[in-house]
Amino acid sequence: MSKDPKEHALDGGTYAPWQREFFKNIDIFMQNGMKEDKAREMLIRYLKLSVETPVPRVIETFSDESKLAEVGVFTKRDDSIRDFMIEFLSPMLKKFHIEGEENLAEILPLLGKYPVTIVSNHLSHFDTAAIYGLLYNHSKEARKLADSMVFIGGRLVFLADFTRLGLYTIESLLVCSKRDMTDNPGMADVMTRINMRSFRQAADLQKQGKVICIFPEGTRSRTGRLITFVDTVYHYVMNKVIVPISLVGTDKILPAESFLFQQATGKLVIGKPILVGKLHGDGAENFPASIPRLEIPEVENKKQFVIDSLALLIGQNLDRHMHGTYRNLYLDDGKTKKKNILIKAGSTPHAEVGIIGHSPYATAMAAVLANKQVNIRIFLPDAEKARTFNEVNTDVTNFPLFKLPPNIAFTSEPKDLLKCSIYIQGVRPWEIEQYYELMTPILNQSFATIVGIVKGFTGSKYGLIFEDLEKIHKINPARFAVLSGANYPEQILERKPGGFELAAINTSLVNDLIDFFTTGYVFTRPAVNPYDVRGVQLGGALKNIYALGVGLVDGYYEKYLGGNNDSTLFHLAHRISAEMANMVVEMGGRKSTLAGVAGITDLMLSCFGLDSHDRQYGHDYVFESHDKKKMLSGVYGIKALPRLVKLREEKYPIAKAIHDVIADDKNLEDAIERIALTFGQSRSVQFRD
Repeated sequence: MSKDPKEHALDGGTYAPWQREFFKNIDIFMQNGMKEDKAREMLIRYLKLSVETPVPRVIETFSDESKLAEVGVFTKRDDSIRDFMIEFLSPMLKKFHIEGEENLAEILPLLGKYPVTIVSNHLSHFDTAAIYGLLYNHSKEARKLADSMVFIGGRLVFLADFTRLGLYTIESLLVCSKRDMTDNPGMADVMTRINMRSFRQAADLQKQGKVICIFPEGTRSRTGRLITFVDTVYHYVMNKVIVPISLVGTDKILPAESFLFQQATGKLVIGKPILVGKLHGDGAENFPASIPRLEIPEVENKKQFVIDSLALLIGQNLDRHMHGTYRNLYLDDGKTKKKNILIKAGSTPHAEVGIIGHSPYATAMAAVLANKQVNIRIFLPDAEKARTFNEVNTDVTNFPLFKLPPNIAFTSEPKDLLKCSIYIQGVRPWEIEQYYELMTPILNQSFATIVGIVKGFTGSKYGLIFEDLEKIHKINPARFAVLSGANYPEQILERKPGGFELAAINTSLVNDLIDFFTTGYVFTRPAVNPYDVRGVQLGGALKNIYALGVGLVDGYYEKYLGGNNDSTLFHLAHRISAEMANMVVEMGGRKSTLAGVAGITDLMLSCFGLDSHDRQYGHDYVFESHDKKKMLSGVYGIKALPRLVKLREEKYPIAKAIHDVIADDKNLEDAIERIALTFGQSRSVQFRD
């Protein structure tokens, strides 16, 4: 006869998958001075409690909706489980400390008089127990706060054996997330009633001196960085006193997808209380003047403003590497590395910046320039998109996971860019006519510099973007400057260090522009030839075309020979460098310009970077899995290139082969063989003029 699972757990046996790994935790207890017998006893007791402790009665409503009135949504703390969990987690929390204890003197007198809500970032299954345990053991005052806390939790937290003990460490209210309701549409009605009941009971509990505790991210961050806060917490924080708690290191206690605890170094920061919105009723007049207010401005989406403000309140006490979705809201001008200073929209900005075009580079550059005490307008013709992006402070199309600072706004009105002191050309080559038909009248009322950040060949007979602006749209070329470098816009938004090179028709502008386009993570310098605007444009346009060729070769040999193709591709890169340099010269640029970041370095990133779209397109083309409707600079450019330069086989065999395949749909195998023949050419790469 098999053992009862409860008895099986008591003698160290296992009956659930997580328990097989769980007993390895004996090591961490012994490393902290606990004897083996005692450590084993702790683990067995945890297993026993996880098996014997029932699922809270609030869950009964999901099997019988009529039970809601009887079982409610509130689960009381079990003090015996609380005491055990504090003892159990103590070795893991030994190297944690608390900061901001001085703020308790302002927080505790508010309890019961005003509605108080704690908001915290969420890193681990055991964050609730860790917050409670750290406060409980820290001091008499901190314990008062711990014992007043009621956590808001989704039903999955109540169901799992492994995490349920953490739930009983504190008091809790059951809620149902949007995702839970979407996944279970048949239960949407009862879930809505559960949420309404929890909200009402939360308000009653606050009147009794309890503090409602919420994780606004709605789920654990798997990276340790802040993720987008959910708007469903709005009513729990609006017109209430908010206490931000910032957690660091709890994700190391129990790494994701693991049941092995670790001793970690970390901290809990108690932030200063702040009143969000306004208080109503008799107590409003007596609210302490020393506690700051978060005034809600007249914005289109007040709910979004409040939710984003919560992230900033928590983020202000986190290292910049943990800011995640909200990282671009903090100033990083190269002078404030160690400080969390928010970027603000200034009433007297140093400059008004107009960005023309809705491309990934346009938005990424806006986020960079937001560090320069300027106000920025991004023009795109779609009024609905502009409105949506402004409501959520996010470029939903290109970068849905990154919040943008308040000095960036989208507009569909060209006149909003009329008074800009500098313009950024962020339009992609195939969109030039669409945008500049609207923007040219505005630009020709100004003498402001126009800096190009997007390169590529257009569909006109002139070929380069600035040539089209000069010869078709009659914009004075003396205003033109161009910025180029080995960067992905996604990584710019992630604030990973990178750089650009800059050239300008009027070279007297170069030094000021370099300073303007340099921050604490973006470093700009003059191009090798700071006057060679054409050469910088050509390097940026051609590298996308040659990246297609690298993708074709890589895909071909992977498909037919298998294995790694790195040696072949690097030989190919050498031949591409020589061919591209010759083409730049024939098209009017300086060969030596390619020796910089805007040339050979940018080419290498396009050809070998993991996120290179053109290279990936070429690779997918071989496997016939490419998106034929996808518009890319390389694909668009190779089709335009024969109008600008004669693709002679003897001089430009690689570009000719790429064109034959991508533009003319000719035989791939023949093109690959012709490319391979270039490996025997003796010419070395020279970047001297």
